[in-house]
Amino acid sequence: MIVNDTERSEASDQDALALELTRTSGRFSRIAGRVPGVGYSLIAWRVLAELEQHGAARVSELAAQQHVAQPSMTGLLQRLEGEGWLARRPDPADGRASLVGITAGGIAALNDYRRASAARVGPHLRGLSDFDRATLARAAELLHELSEQIEHPRTERPDPEPD
Repeated sequence: MIVNDTERSEASDQDALALELTRTSGRFSRIAGRVPGVGYSLIAWRVLAELEQHGAARVSELAAQQHVAQPSMTGLLQRLEGEGWLARRPDPADGRASLVGITAGGIAALNDYRRASAARVGPHLRGLSDFDRATLARAAELLHELSEQIEHPRTERPDPEPD
């Protein structure tokens, strides 16, 4: 396969954009997620969000997803369970294991955290032009679509339609 300079440049531009999106979105999430007075780590909120979106999971699965040791995840889950935000039930596939799921209280806590994070962002959005706010709204839609594609890749994708 012969790759010309234009194709190489487009691939390089896409790689640079992918890197910048990853870096900037991660930084934004970390900064917006630093809510004063909240006693749990970003990992705790990510675990609750994962359980809300995908349903109950084993401790080992959650530890692997969050790249933490299983004993650390076990301790976190026990604290969240103590808050009434999680509940355990036997794993129907393996009676020796249990599944951890989010409760109504956990969903309420997660929603409160999300609102508090959004409240940190809101004042800064008000300072933007209508055009910039519309651009960010569209960027949020595109990030959602990209997230879905990354999480649930299809084996074949049609070529994008030209502009």
